[in-house]
Amino acid sequence: MLALAIDYSDVEIREDDLSSLTDAELKRLRITRTELYRAFAEGARLMKSRSDRVRPMAHKTFDGTWRVDLFRYSPTSDPLMQRKLAGLA
Repeated sequence: MLALAIDYSDVEIREDDLSSLTDAELKRLRITRTELYRAFAEGARLMKSRSDRVRPMAHKTFDGTWRVDLFRYSPTSDPLMQRKLAGLA
C-alpha cells in the first residue's frame, strides 16, 4: 500500500490496483505511471525494516518530483489500534 498525497486529500493505492489504474485516473492524481511504480518500489524498500505503525507516503516536492517518506498513522486511523478497539467493544 502507498498513500499518495494530492491537492485535495490522501489516496491509498494498493499494489493490486496499479495495473488497473487508467490514464485518466493517473492524470487526475497528477502522477505518471512510471513515477507511481518508482514510488511503490521506494515505499517497499523503506518498509523492509519498519514497523506496521508507519506507512509510505508519496508527495510532490516544490521542484515537481515525487518523494516517498514514512509517516506514522494517526491514532484514529492506525489499523492496529482499530483491531484493539474492536476487541474492546
